[in-house]
Amino acid sequence: MAGYVEKTLARDEEIIYRASYNWTYSFGPVAWFALGSAPVVMFAMLQFSAGFPFEQLSAGWWAALTGFAFGSLILLTHLITLWTTEFAVTTYRFVYKYGWIKRDSQEVSLNKIEEITLQQSIWGRIFGYGQLIIRGTGVGVIKLPNLDNPLEVRRIIENARADLRRGDREERSGEAD
Repeated sequence: MAGYVEKTLARDEEIIYRASYNWTYSFGPVAWFALGSAPVVMFAMLQFSAGFPFEQLSAGWWAALTGFAFGSLILLTHLITLWTTEFAVTTYRFVYKYGWIKRDSQEVSLNKIEEITLQQSIWGRIFGYGQLIIRGTGVGVIKLPNLDNPLEVRRIIENARADLRRGDREERSGEAD
């Protein structure tokens, strides 16, 4: 199934690079799921291994299942975010699309990008993630959260911009002849 970026490509436009979230972006939701799952495992062991009757554990089971439900919901919404978010550099533009039922996209032509700022904490340097902020003419600011290897993403965007400028210069020089 083609994603948003593939569906919106111009005739001679190609995807150069797809960025992704860093693995640390999933740490919080996975931790909530684990915290919600641990009591279920504990009560299952108490009931089935230690032989406690359900009647003695029923209040604990309901609390454990409630925690499990919340942890599962947090993880599920996070997975939907991961599955429905796209970061892509094409030969002409940068695209950031997010949302499943309600779709939002922020796009900027490579030749309209004025500035790319990197924000990277100490932990981001250690684990290889950071936030890129792209400022463009007519589009305002696009903030990209916890990208994996943000320096590589920045380099690819800058190289694509240079290739686009080079192509424009060659096209103009060919028209002048």
